[in-house]
Amino acid sequence: MRARPPIALPLPPGRGDRAGWKGKGKGKGILRLVALLALLLLPHTLHAHAVLLDSSPADGARVERLPAEIRLRFNEAVSPVAVRAFGPGGELALPGPARVEDDGLRIPLPAASPARGTYTVSYRVTSGDGHPVAGSLLFGVGVTPERPEQAEERRRDAALLAAALARALHYGSLLAAAGGALFVTLVAPGLTLPAGRSRMPLVRLVRLPAQVGIAAAAVLLNLGLAGVVLTGGPPTALFDAESWRAALASTGGPSAGIALAGLTLLAVGLRGGWRAVTLTGALVAVGALAATGHAATAPPRGLAAPLVALHGLAAAYWLGSLVPLRAVLRHAPSAESARLVRRFSLGALAAVAVLTIAGAGLSLLQITSPAAIGTTVYGQLWLAKMVGVALLLGLASVNRLRLTPALRGGSRSERDRAQRLLMLSVASEMALMAVVLLLTAGLGTTPPPRALVQPAAEAVTGYSSVATAKGRQAVIELDPARTGANRLTLHLAQADGTPFDPKELTVELTQPAAGIEPLVRKPVRDGPGAYRLDGLALPVDGRWELRIDALIDDFEKAIFRSTLPVDK
Repeated sequence: MRARPPIALPLPPGRGDRAGWKGKGKGKGILRLVALLALLLLPHTLHAHAVLLDSSPADGARVERLPAEIRLRFNEAVSPVAVRAFGPGGELALPGPARVEDDGLRIPLPAASPARGTYTVSYRVTSGDGHPVAGSLLFGVGVTPERPEQAEERRRDAALLAAALARALHYGSLLAAAGGALFVTLVAPGLTLPAGRSRMPLVRLVRLPAQVGIAAAAVLLNLGLAGVVLTGGPPTALFDAESWRAALASTGGPSAGIALAGLTLLAVGLRGGWRAVTLTGALVAVGALAATGHAATAPPRGLAAPLVALHGLAAAYWLGSLVPLRAVLRHAPSAESARLVRRFSLGALAAVAVLTIAGAGLSLLQITSPAAIGTTVYGQLWLAKMVGVALLLGLASVNRLRLTPALRGGSRSERDRAQRLLMLSVASEMALMAVVLLLTAGLGTTPPPRALVQPAAEAVTGYSSVATAKGRQAVIELDPARTGANRLTLHLAQADGTPFDPKELTVELTQPAAGIEPLVRKPVRDGPGAYRLDGLALPVDGRWELRIDALIDDFEKAIFRSTLPVDK
């Protein structure tokens, strides 16, 4: 735990300790008097920089066809320096130069039939004082224009959705492969069933080797999309080396390695008929879930990781048994089906008990108060998952208490009816399992309440520093300054201590020691001179290099640099 270093901000005259300002008071007073006299004596016709008052079409407007020209009106006369127009197909060839008209510009556009999409007109003009003024006008033809930051946000949302779906596929295929191996090894070893005109081993009938291959592919897809989320790119960044470097440097890298090693052992054991190797592979594959994720890394780690492993193992037995169990009910005689269903049910009782106890423990670690269930996205997803689990338990109870006994007694027609109902119930369980897995994947990409509300004792675990550039200051705070999700807070101040807001602000983080290329983010404004960046994912510990680019105006940029130490 590190205490935040004291932060000293310059105070303006008249506040705080006046000693540091005593020698400068007279000089500043004289400068202010000179500036005031100059303003009074200058001709009143001299304006400040030109300002765009309006445009036709308006910025952000939607039009049904491309206008013949763009009109820009400023608060004073301007002279064009450079004007360019861009459409969906790239830069447009303007039919002529921009024309000056009173206090505005008329920019002709090509008469050719344009494509639907977003158009941008970029201009640079000089105002009456000789200062250049630049800007851009955005409008849409047949569509509502989308600004770059909105498009970037949509791409990030698309990446998060793709990552959540990949995580659900990863969970489902991994648990299905491992649990299927547990079923065919422990519940129905060496079982062959009628399939067509011949008998087929249960392993081949449920295509368990193919399930293992699908699980391996899902592991890699999940790892790659996790890297896309870490780097903040669109889903197409899956094919960028930067995404894979970030993913491998995070806890997802070792977890994927463990999962692939377990699946390899599983495939070898199934092919060779070696029960010990198959069981070892299943345990290793499920154990990979304890190496990464919110649940596995929650403090205390020594309790959270084993709970995740036990929770995953119980879920694998339940989920992975559904496909082979349905195959048994479909192909085996009712007597054989009754024997195997009863044998599975005995193991399912223990699995449900472990699942319930481990799930309750993990929920207590993540959800710090009952109020968080209804007030946080994580809590709402958790509640929906609990509803799904309750429905699953209800189906399992009906199967065990009513349908399974009916398989062993009564007339043949009653046994056949119970067998059909059991098949329908198992199919319903599979559909509910898919929903629960989607909700679980959503939990994995949502900050839990314990990360949103830090105890008071942990309030000083972050890191603070002050960087200067061109007389300005940036107070930088990183909380909690540990691997995983962080909040970066910036407070920008002028030399006299007053806050300032740049025209544009970007943050760039690199980790040279880990080989992580620059992660570029745009903080959101949180007040005068205050900016924040939530959910900043730092996958590895060590010293991160921070660069803050603050665009003051068209000719000046302040670059602040700092080093942020990040713990595990």
